[in-house]
Amino acid sequence: MFALPKPLLGLVLFGAAAFAGAAAPPEADALRDPAMVQAGRAKFVATCAYCHGSEGDAGKHRPFRDRIDWDPALIHQVIREGRQRGSNVMPAWKDSIPDEQIWQIVAYIKSLGGQPRPQP
Repeated sequence: MFALPKPLLGLVLFGAAAFAGAAAPPEADALRDPAMVQAGRAKFVATCAYCHGSEGDAGKHRPFRDRIDWDPALIHQVIREGRQRGSNVMPAWKDSIPDEQIWQIVAYIKSLGGQPRPQP
């Protein structure tokens, strides 16, 4: 029988707990669906723009446009579970935003990757 080393086992169990209750990720093509992206934009602007700006260019992070290889599962996990890095706190939204809408927000965030900044 194969046994995982304790640190690795902890990571596996933590990852499973973090996604418990979360919907399965949509296919990559679904994340590019214009209707899903638009629904995600509407929810992002209503919920996330206060801290991140309406196009992910505000706040104490790299602009979302600069993140072309950002893993959708990681984006989803941070929105759902939140995180803290020093004094920067991203609240967990799992109790406020249904998982389907979190995936819509992920689709919108992914759609920004590699896009040029709007000209004033």
